[in-house]
Amino acid sequence: MPENFDIDTENIETDAENVEIGVENPDIQAENADSELTALSTWEQRMLERSLDSARIQALARSGEFVHAALALLEEEGSVEFTVQDVVQRSGGSLRRFYQLFSSKDDLVLALFEELITQLVEHIPATVQAGAPPLVRLEICVRTLWDFVRGQDAPPAKIVRSMATLHNQLAAARPEGLRLAWDPLRQLITGIIADGVADGSIRSDIDVEELSDLFFDVSLAAHIFALGRVGSTHARFDPLWAFCLGALQPPPG
Repeated sequence: MPENFDIDTENIETDAENVEIGVENPDIQAENADSELTALSTWEQRMLERSLDSARIQALARSGEFVHAALALLEEEGSVEFTVQDVVQRSGGSLRRFYQLFSSKDDLVLALFEELITQLVEHIPATVQAGAPPLVRLEICVRTLWDFVRGQDAPPAKIVRSMATLHNQLAAARPEGLRLAWDPLRQLITGIIADGVADGSIRSDIDVEELSDLFFDVSLAAHIFALGRVGSTHARFDPLWAFCLGALQPPPG
């Protein structure tokens, strides 16, 4: 994996270890549970809500171990053809614990995809300057995603293809979950577009939410198309951005 976009399996494992330490202080956990819940990603919240264990933080640590194992298998095999048993064996957990936390392999795959998107979005704020013009910030966001898919430092082709496969599988099996997985990026884009509408650099004749959805869907479709064409020279960022820019700018007159 490239140095600037490694799948952060070590951090997931470290987080799980740190969270387990907190299980020894149940009174403190109870006081902080609500605030901690709002700071978690979608899949982490879902695991906590699903768990039958009263120690919710311990449940999060254990679910993180399964996601960590799935990430490692994805990196090794370049696909999600691994079985639940493969994940359980890699994690050192048990089938009983797995099915207490995940309803199915699809549920785990959704958590895996959410973790990849979360890590991707975490790379964006470091490069987006709050003082930069909205269209510049928006281009940086879209280029970050594009570089992950097709850039010089993109992950190996087998990992990129796996993301396309993951996306398509989830679109069929878990469409609502897939929509929530993309929410961090969608919300970031919506905020930038709102700033552009406010300063007049982005058209205001279309509702901000609707314009954001249109922009997100068009750009995401182009990225997913590019995911399926790894190795092709036809898909390029500049024409995509020129098209999006023309659609975003205020109409003449």
